[in-house]
Amino acid sequence: MKKQYIRYGTIFSILVLLAFSITFFVYSKNKIADYNLRFNRPFITANIDYHADNTDGQLEHQVIRSWDRYLTYEYADCTGFYSSITDVNSGEVILDSFEQGIHKGDAEIEKLNNLARKAGIEGEKTYKEYFGAEVKKGIFTSTSVLICTAGEGDLHVSYCIAGKPFASVLKTNALTYIFMLLGFIILETLIVVSFVMLYKNQMNYEIRNQKLTRGIAHELKTPLAVTKATVENWDYFDEDRRKDYSKRVINEVDHMSDMVGKLLDVSKIKEGSGMLNRKAVDLKMLTEDIIGRNSELIRERNITVAFTRDEKPYTVFADPDMMNMVISNFMSNAIKYCDHIIRIRLDRNGRKIEFGIINDGAKIEKKEQDKIWDIFYTTDKARTDRMSSSGVGLSVVKSILDAHKADYGCTSDDNGTEFKFSMPAHETA
Repeated sequence: MKKQYIRYGTIFSILVLLAFSITFFVYSKNKIADYNLRFNRPFITANIDYHADNTDGQLEHQVIRSWDRYLTYEYADCTGFYSSITDVNSGEVILDSFEQGIHKGDAEIEKLNNLARKAGIEGEKTYKEYFGAEVKKGIFTSTSVLICTAGEGDLHVSYCIAGKPFASVLKTNALTYIFMLLGFIILETLIVVSFVMLYKNQMNYEIRNQKLTRGIAHELKTPLAVTKATVENWDYFDEDRRKDYSKRVINEVDHMSDMVGKLLDVSKIKEGSGMLNRKAVDLKMLTEDIIGRNSELIRERNITVAFTRDEKPYTVFADPDMMNMVISNFMSNAIKYCDHIIRIRLDRNGRKIEFGIINDGAKIEKKEQDKIWDIFYTTDKARTDRMSSSGVGLSVVKSILDAHKADYGCTSDDNGTEFKFSMPAHETA
């Protein structure tokens, strides 16, 4: 099973990786295409009169101004640059951007500058007789060469640019890439955590099923053994003993029937088939009634019950029969485990009503306080067996309170053990 979860988790992780890669590729491709379209635009659209009279150096002035304009251009980042004015007839270089110091000092940019200069020189050889343009678009390096004739055709003006599209795109869109990477990491983490939780839940589910099977077998084994032994020896009992043993068999059958009924209740509530028949329920009246029903047992065990409440009703909107099961179970547990005193309280806390029942019996260890809600779990085996408990009572209570979306819990220390729950108050007319 573990291998199956690992396999499916890996498949989902790979799918997310592919989706991220495709998104990264498409986004970067579009940005690089946009960079390659724009990185040489200032020179292609330069407003220079290349046929003007150059006696006063007007052409050089205009070309130098175009350099200044380009170097402040947003796409000049990560870009190498070379420009010159060359006399076609004599081969004399009238203006050279390298000699004018128009280039950047970064080592990578210096390489691009040299690449641009080389492209410019080669461009001069190619475009001796006419003006033209050549752009080589790439992912990591792009070049653009523009050669224009000036004056009476005896001058060449060259603009040569070498850029780093991918590096420039990464730098100018760094925040977007960071968010994309964070999103990818978060998704991958969620997938891993989800599959780990699914695996753990599946293992817990199987463990609970194993415990349930063992619990049912354990609980049914004793009453079945008693019943079998009684039936096998029935012919050997006299009339007086038969009456006594018949009652014992009936008690054992009732115990098994009660346990099966509670198991069915848990199953119905958890599956949602046990629909809640919600009504206005006064917890004060319900508790007083349950105390009255248990008065004989309370008197036999010499227990003092203190019930703290006021005269107003404590009304909640709940299923009356199920709430009766909850408080009855809390009461029977308190009677079983207390030494002398049971304290019951009803409080109003804002818009909620809180119920708590405390017995002064033995402390429940911290590590067991969450386990007591599990089916067939008991904290005191000897005492529980003597009291004929099936161990499913608190599991039924948990299912009922979960169905009502109530808050509940158990606290225990040397002063006693308290079971409690709280539910929204129901305002009646």
